[in-house]
Amino acid sequence: MIRISSSLTLGLSIFIPVFWYMFFGCFTLFFLFTSDEDLPFSNPNLIRIIILLFFVVFGFLIYHSLTKLKRVEMDHDFLYVTNFFKTIKIPISQIKKVKSFPLFGFIRVKIILQTNTIFGTKIRFICDSDKYHQFNNRINTGSLPIDPSLN
Repeated sequence: MIRISSSLTLGLSIFIPVFWYMFFGCFTLFFLFTSDEDLPFSNPNLIRIIILLFFVVFGFLIYHSLTKLKRVEMDHDFLYVTNFFKTIKIPISQIKKVKSFPLFGFIRVKIILQTNTIFGTKIRFICDSDKYHQFNNRINTGSLPIDPSLN
């Protein structure tokens, strides 16, 4: 069994969201509940709104981009997908389509499945280019439809 997803998956899907929500969430709560005279700003309500919007917008982006990343491993017949708490085994024959997008030296891959799993029908992960080529070669030998944007 080979790991297809990058080692960054753990940091991107677990550590960054936890750090953001805990650290910046506490920072935001501090600004929201501190009295006006204790803050060194002429208009503390405007600063509170800016900090709250900053926290909510980036929290939304982190939730919809990083927390959906999964760790993916592969053998000859199955994909093993985990969110570091649950692991599922998906037959390679269930893959409907594979899409990719280059991102800062890595490749963001989205696998679209024919059937629904506990992680949904779309599995997202980040992989290195050499691991992606191994994955792509293994998938292509099964004559699955591959998105032309892969090349």
